[in-house]
Amino acid sequence: MSNLQIAALVYGATALLYLTPTYLEGEKNGGHWSVYRLAGLVFCLFWPLLTAVFIFKFAASPSKPKFVFVDQAVAMRPKSTTRPSD
Repeated sequence: MSNLQIAALVYGATALLYLTPTYLEGEKNGGHWSVYRLAGLVFCLFWPLLTAVFIFKFAASPSKPKFVFVDQAVAMRPKSTTRPSD
């Protein structure tokens, strides 16, 4: 088995992993085939590629991103000098 075949197998398995819950969710919500449901299933085929791109970009980045859990604009706001009334 060549490397390309292994990559295709992994990609297909990952796409199936994304497709299954999306399909089951559509069935649970009535099973009607609309443009949005079909688009969601088609987009599931591209998620493995996007996941690989994000992992590669993160791993190849010379500087690691800083995760900010607090909005700096809110954190740096000066405190009010007036006290709330009791």
